[in-house]
Amino acid sequence: MNELKPLLRWYVVYCKHRHDRTVAERLAGDGFQTYLAEYATRVTWNTRRRRVKRNLLPGYLFLQASMDAENYIRVLQTPGVVKLVGHPWPRLSWVPDEQIESLWLLLTSREGFESVTYWQLGDTVEVIAGPLKGLRGLYAGMANQKGRVIVSIDLLQRSLSVEVDTSDLGRAIPLRAAS
Repeated sequence: MNELKPLLRWYVVYCKHRHDRTVAERLAGDGFQTYLAEYATRVTWNTRRRRVKRNLLPGYLFLQASMDAENYIRVLQTPGVVKLVGHPWPRLSWVPDEQIESLWLLLTSREGFESVTYWQLGDTVEVIAGPLKGLRGLYAGMANQKGRVIVSIDLLQRSLSVEVDTSDLGRAIPLRAAS
């Protein structure tokens, strides 16, 4: 007999203020896969410089799950969870895998990036060479043979911009839109 595999999708969980790490640990302990969009940065306290991890999206974390009614209730009953972002049950909003993969690739690449205004228009591009090979996003202009690629999480209307040599860019199939 051919059994159907559960459909795993990425959802965005909105947490109480400064509870994102704790909620991620609790959900992971409950059997869910979570992803905090963390990056390393240097901070200065008095005369001391330290390297710390910061959540790029404070108050939010990503949760990968096959969301049925039971899992939905388990997530909402987790201490620190406020809600799932987007449409309510049973038409939950989700984030496409490509957006999560691009965000992860950007944050683990150690390339410099900046937070930018959320873009809805532009050509879909993919980096075809260099340390960001495989990164997909929106092309946002050119300056001195360098292009800017925007990696967006549509559901949160948040975007990051990274500078890429335009010779490393190629046209890509448009990213899937989530519901």
